[in-house]
Amino acid sequence: MTGHISFFKKILLITETVGKHLKSMTKKIICVWIGTFESEDKLYKNYLNFDYENEDEPKSEFGKDAELEYYDEDFMESWWFNKLELNKLTEYRKDLLDSEFFFDELIAELENRDVTNRNSILFLFGENEEHLTNEMLFEYNGMKINNKPIEFVFRKEYEPK
Repeated sequence: MTGHISFFKKILLITETVGKHLKSMTKKIICVWIGTFESEDKLYKNYLNFDYENEDEPKSEFGKDAELEYYDEDFMESWWFNKLELNKLTEYRKDLLDSEFFFDELIAELENRDVTNRNSILFLFGENEEHLTNEMLFEYNGMKINNKPIEFVFRKEYEPK
């Protein structure tokens, strides 16, 4: 019996080691857009809302404008303000998933852009290892057409510890 216990302990150790290794290899990504919308309702009910009329290819206006054929909306965070101000964004930093891996760089990028007419920010997260999610973001290079209510401003790959 002792041999069986040590065998199972070895299997458990191997499983834990492989799990830790896989977790350390997980790569994540965030892509960020800023936008201008007449109201909070226009952003959430019109722009981000998926149209499920065509069940084979549900689309949102955001997906069309960002030139994303598909994205998992469960991994999106969006904030609407009367006016987008960097100090307001900083107040909400802790509310944003994995912000410690990209937030300072995002703010630095936004400081170099004209955000005076912007009132919203959209965050889309992806992962390409353990749980494939929005993996197409790793190949995403932004929007080809820029006369849209959103502007692509930031992309960062990171490995959570």
